[in-house]
Amino acid sequence: MTTERISRRRLVAALAAPAGLAALPASAAGRSERLQITRIELFKVVVPMQDDITSSPELGGDDLTEFPKTPKFVVKLHTDSGIVGIGETPRGVKEENLRKSVAYLTGKNILDLNLSSLELPDRTGYYGFETALYDAVGKAMAWPIYRLLGGLAQRKVLVNYWCARKNPVDIKRVAQRAVAGHFKGVKMKAFPGDPVVKAVEAIASVSPDLKVTVDTEGRFRSAAEFLPVGKGLDAVGNMLVIEDPVAKRNLAGFVELRRQLKTPLALHTGDPKAMIQAVRMDACGIFNTGPAPSMLSFVENCYLAAAAGRPVWHGSGHELGILDAAMLHSCAAAANCTLPSDILSHQRVDDLIVKPINIHDSYAIVSDAPGLGVELDEDAVRRYRAA
Repeated sequence: MTTERISRRRLVAALAAPAGLAALPASAAGRSERLQITRIELFKVVVPMQDDITSSPELGGDDLTEFPKTPKFVVKLHTDSGIVGIGETPRGVKEENLRKSVAYLTGKNILDLNLSSLELPDRTGYYGFETALYDAVGKAMAWPIYRLLGGLAQRKVLVNYWCARKNPVDIKRVAQRAVAGHFKGVKMKAFPGDPVVKAVEAIASVSPDLKVTVDTEGRFRSAAEFLPVGKGLDAVGNMLVIEDPVAKRNLAGFVELRRQLKTPLALHTGDPKAMIQAVRMDACGIFNTGPAPSMLSFVENCYLAAAAGRPVWHGSGHELGILDAAMLHSCAAAANCTLPSDILSHQRVDDLIVKPINIHDSYAIVSDAPGLGVELDEDAVRRYRAA
């Protein structure tokens, strides 16, 4: 593939135009355009969850219990300028697939790449490489990543506390931790047969001010099957939103439930075509549109939702600190990302970054430092390296 040489000045003009910025900071590093990728390191890590976050024992036996044991990869990208970019893949990615992208990227100048749509030979670890590249460019330009994504739309991003499937006794402890941490809400998982209404009542007994998001992952077979559960949740009075009450493809079921329930419904999708269809059918009032395929596509999806008058939040796969920081920059660049997002690395036993993401009164504060604004904790990476 041939690529057109992109100068730093042209990169600034292309990426900074949405933010109204056109001048390269005098203090920026790498002005000689020495951003050739010399090597990329991959670190396979397994970082456990803190206690009492995953499913209650009698409700477990699914990926909500097992996912903390699934490896992730930290990406460390070195350039000839000395600038290092870091990234993090989603969980469950195979190393042999990542190695294809490592080989493809090594030797290339970052400024010759189309960061808005990387033509990687394997896209399963896309987020890890995209984040590392944006981190390196941000450091070279002395810009935080949110400026590369269009500019700062909000300084702080609302976030929830989170738990998997819980019985009413166990979720009381979750709610107590959420209150102690000054969170405004709790997101929980609930599958058919779970005592979800009783669990939401238990949350209300700890604090009626805690707003609850219930995600059923679309596991109810029909609107008729979910409707009694939805009516029960409505009656508690502390619900914020119900996510995917039926399968995503069953938008007619969303429409029927939206007609009969008071609690707003959200569709979880990163596919803009699915979002357009949901808007056309008036199937939901909210979108969880992350993780999208990339940081930039999340922001684009937010623009689409905003045009339709829908607020959004950023979902996650319960990431570590690097990918959480990337998602936070995406949220900060989207004015309508106003529902509580899943910035959850604080629930792992270690987030693998030197300073955790700053969360204060249920808001995550985006960093103004160049790039991601976080530093890899090398000792922690060694501690949680997987065989």
